Amino acid sequence: MLESRFMKRFPKRLRLLLILTIVLLALLFVGQAVERWHYVLPAPPGQLIYAATFDSFTDEWRLYEGRLSAVVIDNALRLSVGDYQSGPYSEAEPFFADFDVRVEATPISGPLDNAYGLIFRLADRNSYYLFLVSSDGYYRVSRRVGGVERVLSNWIRAPFVRDGLEVTNTLRVVARGSTFHFYINDTLAPLCIPNDANAESTYYLGQCQDGTMQDRLTDSSISSGQIGVIAQRFDEDDSVIVDFDNLLVFGPEEIETP
Repeated sequence: MLESRFMKRFPKRLRLLLILTIVLLALLFVGQAVERWHYVLPAPPGQLIYAATFDSFTDEWRLYEGRLSAVVIDNALRLSVGDYQSGPYSEAEPFFADFDVRVEATPISGPLDNAYGLIFRLADRNSYYLFLVSSDGYYRVSRRVGGVERVLSNWIRAPFVRDGLEVTNTLRVVARGSTFHFYINDTLAPLCIPNDANAESTYYLGQCQDGTMQDRLTDSSISSGQIGVIAQRFDEDDSVIVDFDNLLVFGPEEIETP
């Protein structure tokens, strides 16, 4: 009799266990989806949608200390690169799709062979774009997707990049969908875009090899993400220190095609 009752109740318990398992899996899936979802700030053309002068509201930025550090000093965000072949960055909390971002960047110390600038559409630590300049007068655009880096426009030397230390370069990126324009000190920076969409950009002896110079980049790899600043060190002996200030984000306006 007891065995008969147990056999009758067992399927109900099994069904209940199955239902609970399904509910738990559904909650886990929803939790992961919510974690991946981010509110993307709207970007009305010409309207200021975000500003960081680093004299207040710095809790919106990721700050940390150590040999690689991002700290606020004298109302500026300072990145210090104490490790060779490293590139610390700091990003703001909001997510953007279309934007017109500008920032003032000032290298304080270290070798001229450095790199510093903007990191944008930062979806995660393995997917983002970079717009960099160096203290010896070069600029570059690259992308990382799923941890795989690709140089979209290699290092190009330009007179509108202010070289040296303790000089300020104003960097600007305008993103509308899959189209990007890059500016340095209010000058549009032309890009060396390879003819083969799968090839890396090669710029050598003042010439764009196997490609053409273009005033824009078209790339649809990453649709939205965070905006931040980054500094990189290539020299084994000297640390790199760069200050960033007055980061402004506007809604991008239409750019007329020449």
